[in-house]
Amino acid sequence: MASTTRQTAAARKKAAAKPSVTTDPLDGFEPIRIAADDDVVEDRVPLFYIGDTEYTIPREIAPGAALQYLRQARESGHELATPPLLIRVLGEDAYMALEQSKAVTEPQLERIVKMIVDLALGQADKKKEGEGGKARRG
Repeated sequence: MASTTRQTAAARKKAAAKPSVTTDPLDGFEPIRIAADDDVVEDRVPLFYIGDTEYTIPREIAPGAALQYLRQARESGHELATPPLLIRVLGEDAYMALEQSKAVTEPQLERIVKMIVDLALGQADKKKEGEGGKARRG
C-alpha cells in the first residue's frame, strides 16, 4: 500500500509543478480585411483574337478561381472542372466565342486552356522561377 501512496504523491507533485500559463493564440490578432469586389479594379490583358475581336483575361487571376477549380476537380475530375474556370476567367462571351469558333484549332485551344489553368494555379510563376526569372514565350 505504501507504494500506491508514493505514486499518488509523486503524481500530485508533478501535476502541481506544471505552470498553468496559457496563452491566447488570438491575443493581439487583428481581423483580416478583404476589399469588396466593387473596390477591385481588374487589369486585363489580351489572350487571343478571333478575327479582329480581342478577348482578354485578368493579369492576376483571383485565388478564389483556383479554389473553385480545385474543389470541382476533386468532386468531378479536371475535365469537368475546366469549363467553369474558363468561363469565370474569360467571361461568358469569350467562352462562347471559342466554343462556337469554326476556325480555332486543337493546339490553339489546348494552349489557351493550359495558360488559364496554369495562371489560376500559379504555375506560370513557378516556371518563371525555374527559368531564372525569365518568362518563356512560345
